[in-house]
Amino acid sequence: MLRSDMDVAVVGTGVIGLATAWEAARRGLRVRLIGPRSGEHRGQASRAAGAMLAPFSEVAASDSPERVALEVGERVAARELYDSWLPPLRQASGRPLTLTPGLWVVATTGGRGDATELSAIADAAVAHGHRAERHDPGDVPGLSPARSCTAHGALWLPGEATIDSGELMSALTEALLAHADVTWTESEATGLHPSAGDEVTITCADAPRISAPRVVLAVGVGLNDLLANSPDLELSLPPILAGKGVSAVVRHVPMSLPTAIRTPMRDFACGMHLVPRTDGMVYVGATNRLSPSGAVPYPLVMELNDLLRESGEELSTKLYEGELVGARVGYRPFTLDHLPLVGPTADPRVLIASGTYRNGMLLAPRLAGMIADHLTSDTVAEHPFDPTRTITPSALPETLERWLPELVDLFLPPQGTPTAMQGVLADLLHQSLRGLATDGGDPRGAAVRRTWQQAPVPEALWSLLVAYLK
Repeated sequence: MLRSDMDVAVVGTGVIGLATAWEAARRGLRVRLIGPRSGEHRGQASRAAGAMLAPFSEVAASDSPERVALEVGERVAARELYDSWLPPLRQASGRPLTLTPGLWVVATTGGRGDATELSAIADAAVAHGHRAERHDPGDVPGLSPARSCTAHGALWLPGEATIDSGELMSALTEALLAHADVTWTESEATGLHPSAGDEVTITCADAPRISAPRVVLAVGVGLNDLLANSPDLELSLPPILAGKGVSAVVRHVPMSLPTAIRTPMRDFACGMHLVPRTDGMVYVGATNRLSPSGAVPYPLVMELNDLLRESGEELSTKLYEGELVGARVGYRPFTLDHLPLVGPTADPRVLIASGTYRNGMLLAPRLAGMIADHLTSDTVAEHPFDPTRTITPSALPETLERWLPELVDLFLPPQGTPTAMQGVLADLLHQSLRGLATDGGDPRGAAVRRTWQQAPVPEALWSLLVAYLK
């Protein structure tokens, strides 16, 4: 066993783990980082991310004012940190790390109510002291949708930005390898166990056991498996769910794309988006489907087909002329209330930084700072991400009432479907699923109830239909 030659062990080498390890080392702590450094990193959300630093364009019109105020406030704080976070990271890593300021959000006929969504985004930006400029879609560089999918509105958000996720991960890696107080164990952690004294022992797949006085878990959707193999520790953590996202990278696209373009939130996902990369390639993202974590490490053909077709139709048909050079699957970790888990667990020796869902890249410096505060100070500023908070699961009837229209949109694109027919189908689905959920004699109802009990979130509605059909 490797004894405690460190102050903290950070488990996980996604962007949250790397950022946390670097921040802890910068504050004078001796850090043991545990997780793979090279390889494909299959299923890791960070390596599949488009890295939109988007405090406002992730807002949906259906979000409550309280939720918008809380989440946007945290995202704005994270975005502002980037300006002071990147310069020392550039210096430590020797990498340029280009931050591309600004982001376009376009409303198209591919989304029901996109105009309302743009207004909600603009209101959130203005409420937090940022500009949101209305434009004609013709002003958006690179926007060239199909004739069947008209763009009818555009919003320029100068306070948002993008960064090349691959470059950021490489810079963090280089900075950590160069830091004298960081030791990197390139192995998967498989379990946690109490050990003699006040330390925690970490078992690894192909490395000696590691003993540390404090441990930070930044393993994303791998948390559930890790905790299942840690029966002797009581952490009292809520479940982490996985949102499967498929993305692609395309080169030689005959278009100028100086800044990212996206559509608003829809269909339980962040809309379609095209993000320019520093090497001239174009990142295309992204889908979102509640899935067992790591179940499918590669994109399904139908997922990739939908991603490229819809991105081309809504944002630029020029995409079809490019060369597909890569596609990835990333499993985004999220909680039942869609807020991260940050800070000490029920066992004060073990801290967690996870559950960032679609905002891991944006929140990384802020969450790393929060964890470092917990590690280095007895007094920590309050934040809304306490991992021991009580999370009340959503009720199925209310969730069906609110979200079924969005589910219907997945089946019937709004540009070709009368609104009245959408309403009829939503009502039929609502009645059928609600009846099944309360009918104890129907085996399909048991499958629906079981699925909902495992994941009582709006993203599970698609899975309820799958359970019903099976």
